[in-house]
Amino acid sequence: MKKSCFVLFSILLFACNKKTDKTKITSKTSTEMNQLVEETDTIDISKEEKKLLNIYNDSSASTENVRNDSLIALYSQKFSDSLSFLIKNNKSTLNYPFEKLQKENALKMATSRDKKLRVYSWDTNLGGTMRFFNQIYQFNANGNIVINESLATNDPQAFFSNIYEVQTITNESIYLVISNSILSSKNVVQHINAYKITSENLKNVNVFKTKNRTLNQISVEYDFFSVVDRPERPVELITLENKTLKIALVDNTLSVTNKNLIYEWNGEAFIYKGVN
Repeated sequence: MKKSCFVLFSILLFACNKKTDKTKITSKTSTEMNQLVEETDTIDISKEEKKLLNIYNDSSASTENVRNDSLIALYSQKFSDSLSFLIKNNKSTLNYPFEKLQKENALKMATSRDKKLRVYSWDTNLGGTMRFFNQIYQFNANGNIVINESLATNDPQAFFSNIYEVQTITNESIYLVISNSILSSKNVVQHINAYKITSENLKNVNVFKTKNRTLNQISVEYDFFSVVDRPERPVELITLENKTLKIALVDNTLSVTNKNLIYEWNGEAFIYKGVN
């Protein structure tokens, strides 16, 4: 019994001491990637997904009845490590649907229309009413599959819900990634971030032109209870239809109004047009 306790204590100590607050970027040459594909892309991803689902179910069970924070931390770390390893070492995951994990709400995922950018996010289950989400960006940079991983610690981060895509006048793709931060049961923030894929990385792009500034990101903080009756989840406060970007306007109490900030895409930027 003492030996078992010592082993469990050692595992917990290791999990607590592990640093997870740095973003890791992995980029490989075409030759290295081809070798990696030969070694790892023979893995049956559907079987790995089932393993991940089992870990998620075990983690969910540890939150029922009497909450066991130690077990939650262990399962959360195991799920994050396993999912990250699978995505990093199997470039074919860029096109794998992960339907089982998404159906059980174990994984949030969005993919660009051209299939070159995918974003993953998942709840660590370590927060309270403020939710903490780990994130992975996976994208195709001139044939190289690049991974950008960001693990939540002090920053709760956000879960991804959509990717819009527009083309510049020079046929360059601009990706508009929608994400959602849950700060409490009441306070939620929806974000839109603009990116483009370079030869090696994912780069922020300043495409939102307000009256006074040009931005690469816009956020809307709002009172969730002011839109709780709306049917869609997550609530869509930032939407793109054709070339018109609509961003919900909130009042000084953070309640969502029936008006929107309007931006129009001109082939180079989203130009602020006013309130409608």
